[in-house]
Amino acid sequence: MRLSLILRNLKNVTEERLPKKKPYWLTKSNLEIPKKSRAIVDVIQTKKARLNEPGFLKRMILARNHEKRNEFLEKDFFEQGPDVYAASRTIEYNGRFRIDGRPKWVTKLDKPSGTLALNLNFQLEAVDLSQTTVNVDGLDHYVGCANLKAMYLAKCRYVDDWFLARLAHEFQDQLLFLDLSECPSVGVTGLLALCRLKSLKKLRLYNLPPFDGKEVATMIFEENVPGCLVEGIEYETDPIAGLLEAGSHQEQEQQQHNVQFIDTENIEQKAAVENTRQSVQAN
Repeated sequence: MRLSLILRNLKNVTEERLPKKKPYWLTKSNLEIPKKSRAIVDVIQTKKARLNEPGFLKRMILARNHEKRNEFLEKDFFEQGPDVYAASRTIEYNGRFRIDGRPKWVTKLDKPSGTLALNLNFQLEAVDLSQTTVNVDGLDHYVGCANLKAMYLAKCRYVDDWFLARLAHEFQDQLLFLDLSECPSVGVTGLLALCRLKSLKKLRLYNLPPFDGKEVATMIFEENVPGCLVEGIEYETDPIAGLLEAGSHQEQEQQQHNVQFIDTENIEQKAAVENTRQSVQAN
């Protein structure tokens, strides 16, 4: 008798705890949702919508791989050394590198068996990271390379103004060659930041996206780094032509003003001399 009473009470409690209908975040309409709970519902529905989007799993895996490749591994850095570590991370980016004193590029297929630290002891001279996912955090892999002279970053979508600002700060006294062709995120701020690369000898800027001030920023860079050859920027454009015409007009006006000022001074001097003569003759 006592056991049946306990089971009956447990059944009543269980039935009371069960929901009478589906939770509101599982229903199609949210008309009865309180205003305070609306934000939570929006978050839940947004996450569900992203999970149901085609290709969500693939994008999530690519994002994790992207973060992993740009993550700095302090333990490997100290075990392998800065140059060997940077070369290993370049191979993981599916890029290539060149050793100091050797003209041949080393790719993933040319990588020797085992770790690079056990097979090679070298100084990194150039890295080709074109069409890779390197970003501003990935520069940590190359900061310790004291002999790095060239970087190829063509078609890198994560190379933006922040990336170039840090690049110019870290490699301002050693970098000789830089390729930024077809980088879609480069802007005026990034080009102006490159003015700190005083040792740069060649800069490639082919097929950059159109943005205001690109030609002017390149001209400022050339003035600050006169020994660098810039490729890929055409100055025969309307904005540059207008600036040049405005400058020529200002120079002409300034010259005319100077000529008028000189003529006025000459007339005043002649008048003063004539007055002096007349006063001497009168006396």
